[in-house]
Amino acid sequence: MQTAIIVILVCLLIICVVTDLRRRMIYDWVTLPGTLVFLVLHLIVKDISMLEPFAGAAGLGLIALLVAVISKGQFGGGDIKLFMMIGACLGWSIGIWVFMLAFLAAAFFAWPILLLQKLSPKKRKVRELPMAPFIAFSTIFMVSLAY
Repeated sequence: MQTAIIVILVCLLIICVVTDLRRRMIYDWVTLPGTLVFLVLHLIVKDISMLEPFAGAAGLGLIALLVAVISKGQFGGGDIKLFMMIGACLGWSIGIWVFMLAFLAAAFFAWPILLLQKLSPKKRKVRELPMAPFIAFSTIFMVSLAY
């Protein structure tokens, strides 16, 4: 059953990455049902303590909300709900590592862009990066280590 949960997660992540890259949107119709499905699956399968997915969904959602408030809207609601879904799937213990790694990956990617913008100021400025690819990368990386 663990494999089925991971396959569902990867499929939902692919949808989120594609829509975030194309439209800068991560849709509720993916993340909210995904969160519920993962909570129910863990309840049925009893593969981990139910505290883990509930703490993961609530904890990652609240931390992501804090980041959204601090960033003044640069980090959006879709990103918040995507982290909630990942927390519901992987639990708090792995989810918090996904959270930290996602921002580290985004920073690693953003620094060269910022440097190039400083060197050539006439080019169009990149104001924001879609976070779903970095969140998906971090999730898949942590799943590959954990399972």
